[in-house]
Amino acid sequence: MSLEHFNDLLRDLGKSVGLPDLKPSSDGLCSLRFDDRVTIDLECSEERGALIFSSIVGTLLPYQASKVYPELLEANLLWVGTGGATLGVDPATLSVFMCYQEKMEGMEFTRFQDLLKGFSDTALFWNKRLLENPEDGSEAIPPGAEQATSATNSSAEATGPAPAAGSYA
Repeated sequence: MSLEHFNDLLRDLGKSVGLPDLKPSSDGLCSLRFDDRVTIDLECSEERGALIFSSIVGTLLPYQASKVYPELLEANLLWVGTGGATLGVDPATLSVFMCYQEKMEGMEFTRFQDLLKGFSDTALFWNKRLLENPEDGSEAIPPGAEQATSATNSSAEATGPAPAAGSYA
């Protein structure tokens, strides 16, 4: 059932963006390119009943790793800099991956669109951030993180972490 639902979501997405033949490949993947900068792979995992979003948002040079790793870890903390996804680095290639999964059961098309928009916005942010000089000391803020940070800092009586605005999780 999940694979059929995945095909339906992709078909509806294709219709909405002018790609009426959008469908997964024979191995169950669909790759979408955003702003000619990042490719997002969508996959239906039948065994998990989940839709998996993944993207290589950049590749580090060896000298960058020690400067960028702390920023990636901080972004993963309570997902404040990732909108609900996780960032990780393949140690063999130094490719920075961003991944997210959500159960497909009952997922409506508007939810799918929101997930794709949030994931692509965040992937584009990290792609741009990794292309910048991490040693320049600039304080780039991921989409929605500025509101989550200000909400967390504005009230000592708040219960629990503030969700990032624009979050897709």
